[in-house]
Amino acid sequence: MLKLLDGIVELYKKVASSVPPDVEKAVVRACEAEPQDSAGRGTLTALIDNIRTARASKKPVCLDTGIPVFWIKIPRGLSQKEIGDIVIEGTAAADKKIGFHSTEVKESLMGSAAISSEGYPIVNFEEYEGASLIIDLLLNGADCENAGRLFTLAADGLTDRGVIQPRGYDAIAGCIEEAVGAAAAEVKVCFPLIAGVGVGSAREQVTALSKRQLMRKLNDAGPEEKNEEKNREFDREFESKVMMKINGTANNHGLKTTLFGVKMAAAPIHPASFFVDVTISCWALRRGRLIWS
Repeated sequence: MLKLLDGIVELYKKVASSVPPDVEKAVVRACEAEPQDSAGRGTLTALIDNIRTARASKKPVCLDTGIPVFWIKIPRGLSQKEIGDIVIEGTAAADKKIGFHSTEVKESLMGSAAISSEGYPIVNFEEYEGASLIIDLLLNGADCENAGRLFTLAADGLTDRGVIQPRGYDAIAGCIEEAVGAAAAEVKVCFPLIAGVGVGSAREQVTALSKRQLMRKLNDAGPEEKNEEKNREFDREFESKVMMKINGTANNHGLKTTLFGVKMAAAPIHPASFFVDVTISCWALRRGRLIWS
């Protein structure tokens, strides 16, 4: 498993020091939309320079990587405990080599992990029939985590037998707008943003679902995977409408572009329990995948 350990370290290096091509293109497009010689164009030009410098130097795009979250698809027969231990060991090795945590954060997170080996990083396993280990990693900063919001929608008429009704869609859109508006008031959250949205019946369900959406490409047009359950598909047209509405609304963060993307997924909805969770990522959306055979 030594090669897998090395692979985990390299995955951290890649994810911490680069944003995906679709996100970089979005930053460039947003920059081109700003007037010449404007403060907004200057801000986004600086972001582009930062992206390219970090990638060339293999240095973190942002010093705050928050808490790493893994989603691992594991073939039948492999030990989740063994793979999980390698991920924990690889995290410690990567942190030592890359140094992307401050001393205070490292002592807090890594110290507790050294005692219990639980909770850091966050690892989610899914067993499947494939032959390769598929490891997805998200690094989302703490300020972005603080900008996320959980909403309870208890009004009648939002759903009918588990199907979201027009009023329900309006309510979901309102939740996203409120979360993004609140983030605009947080000076530490760097715009433009990406919003991951989870809809369902339980709090822990929707928070996990919303964060998972940040792993999707900005330009995807369908479910995350072809075999994803139908009840988790979402109206991609609705995603675009919400993003366009928010981007067309006046803001106080100095840029014409507020959102690069809105990515949503829905789980089954109990008639008496309707939750919406919005996970926020700043422009430095750091995600990546390792496939190990």
